[in-house]
Amino acid sequence: MNRLALATGLLALLAVPLTAEARGQFDPATSAIRIPSGALKTFDFESPDGLVGLELASWLRSDQGYPELSHKPIASAADVASLFTEGGDDAIEGAHALRLGKDGAGLAIVDPALFAEVHDGRFEVTLWARADGTGPQLSVLYDHGEDPFAAVLDNFASVRAVRTGRETTDGWAEFSTGPLDGNVWGAPVRGILVLPSYYASAAQTFLVDALEIRKVDGKPTAPLACNAQTVAAVCGPEADCMFGRCVASSVTWGVLPSVEHRREIAERWVTFSTRLMGDRNAAHNGETILKPAARPLAENAVSSRQFFGGLNRLVNLLRDNHTSFGSPANASNFAPQITRGSSSVLGACFGVVDKDLLGGGLGYAVFRAADKPATGVALKRGDVLFAIDGRDPKQWVDEVWPQVATTLPNDPASDWGPSANDLSSLITTRASSVTLLRCPSSADCSPETRETITIDVASTAFKVVTGQGPANVTRSFGCTQRFLNAATVGTQQGWGEDPVWTSEGEGGEKRVQFDGFVGDRKWQASMTAVFTGAPEKVLMDARMGHGGYYHTVEHLFHLLRGTSEPMGVFSVGRGTYDLTDPPWLFSRLGRCTGNSADMWSCFQGNANGFFASKASPPGATTRIAWLNTYDVSANDFMPKLLKGRTGVKIFAPHPTSGAFGAVSSLPGLWTGWSGGSLQIQDARFAPTLASAPNVRWESGHGVEPDVVVAQKLSDALDGVDTIVQAAVLWLSNP
Repeated sequence: MNRLALATGLLALLAVPLTAEARGQFDPATSAIRIPSGALKTFDFESPDGLVGLELASWLRSDQGYPELSHKPIASAADVASLFTEGGDDAIEGAHALRLGKDGAGLAIVDPALFAEVHDGRFEVTLWARADGTGPQLSVLYDHGEDPFAAVLDNFASVRAVRTGRETTDGWAEFSTGPLDGNVWGAPVRGILVLPSYYASAAQTFLVDALEIRKVDGKPTAPLACNAQTVAAVCGPEADCMFGRCVASSVTWGVLPSVEHRREIAERWVTFSTRLMGDRNAAHNGETILKPAARPLAENAVSSRQFFGGLNRLVNLLRDNHTSFGSPANASNFAPQITRGSSSVLGACFGVVDKDLLGGGLGYAVFRAADKPATGVALKRGDVLFAIDGRDPKQWVDEVWPQVATTLPNDPASDWGPSANDLSSLITTRASSVTLLRCPSSADCSPETRETITIDVASTAFKVVTGQGPANVTRSFGCTQRFLNAATVGTQQGWGEDPVWTSEGEGGEKRVQFDGFVGDRKWQASMTAVFTGAPEKVLMDARMGHGGYYHTVEHLFHLLRGTSEPMGVFSVGRGTYDLTDPPWLFSRLGRCTGNSADMWSCFQGNANGFFASKASPPGATTRIAWLNTYDVSANDFMPKLLKGRTGVKIFAPHPTSGAFGAVSSLPGLWTGWSGGSLQIQDARFAPTLASAPNVRWESGHGVEPDVVVAQKLSDALDGVDTIVQAAVLWLSNP
């Protein structure tokens, strides 16, 4: 028979603010759950007849590699009779339960009349389930369309139920959505789905029982006008603000966990950031920034925006580009984090510029723009961002970006490039309006001649999201920090490896454009071909460097730097930031920078590295202009290893990220959340292993450019790529 583990205590352990009288109650006399009366709808799964009119749903394996859903009405009891248990212990309420999950099978509740009853109010859904190999995913879907499952991963809005903490000793657990709005910006509830994970084995199953749909007090969140600065005052502590309007934060960040669960999540991140973090600088930030703030946040948060958004910000403030909090299972319009930079409703992508026509200093300007943006205000290359919601753009970015970014650069000085890439998406989701300045020419941008452009972004974003946006607009495109491509770029070379594009420059230099070090044979062969024959001068455009493999960095390094100008790297796992390096760290684990036979010690110490070993690499005498802007990980390592070599200059507006170490995935810490990540190493760079103990741990310090150069505003107006121009000039006149 079922027993609630520590029954008395766990009945009070609520993961969400549920109405106590509305939920299924544990009956000590029967050691089972008893469903009280008063629900809008209950399913006790005692008879197949009770499911007639619902739908059977099942995952399909798409040829395109993304999930698709098949669903059909349950026409008779015979359609589902085989899914019911025989009785006995395989139920927590009554004598029977429903077994789902085999071959991706699930249950869909589609009942327009039922959902109409909660449209102008609030409701909650609870379910008991037992995982026999896989657990359930219970989702409430909102959409304007009649078929909410036509694009199950692209609904208008959705909320995933979470485990509440009420569990039995034999594996039954309660799941709940907590209080939900009956509609989101007018989009009604269209369906409730109970499915296994798309990635679960076809043989894995779970049992469900005692499903309740109940009204709760309150009204749906009103879509009042707001922005990132006014969300608390206008929307209230329990809501969020996206696309310029208030929205329930359960729709953005998910369901708020109980205080007990919040404490556990916060404590795990305290441990990750202070005990397991490899980046010593980030571990210091964990001790001084995350640890003191995470615990009060867990105690006091009253919404998922406050808790998950707040903890996401604290993890970002660790300042490690390899470290991330994770993301909620939100494939709707309301995914709260910026996961990719696109032109969005502004129809424009921004880049980092030197505002030479406006008195100097770095700023954001349009690098690429659409002819027909959703706002109806076509921007032009060179338009300078002057204000966001009336504030200085960088000040606004420094406040808002850490809250919703998935990760931040290690070195704050490198924020410009990554934030510029995210900026259009960030403005669309979190701002109300923007003001830009348009200069009449590359020679004049005086107050008397320039044009001021103000765009009401929020109104457009709200219309687009709610399906009222203009037709025939330019399709959104991805952003890049290259003002122009340095090399001739063709189609993608194939899956699995970063393309390496090459062409000849006007100054006789060989030009190479690539985004990262994800590659093996094809990538390495391409780079070997570039430097075969010892070319005189090469321009390496890595301005969108997303990183890659350690061994791929090593391959390029051995093509370009030899023993005449030695350099190398020693990377090793680290503990707490304030530990003194033990004497054996370099003497024992230093052997891992070569062909050590003691691979177990290298594995235990998470140590690797390499030093210059070739007397005459093919590219050792080649003059190399290396271009950086948005660069992290392997794209930190490579310029660091080349810096100081004769004939190498790094051109960039600011340092690289400064993420020097391997990254490891973390498991999801909450129901419906993807796992985050953690940097598990730090690195030292030195000419020899013997000299490595005398230099600093490098994470947190981006690679400084030898030539500090940003895209000039005046050049942008003339269509000239300033960084490429400066690099070519140096290559021709070293």
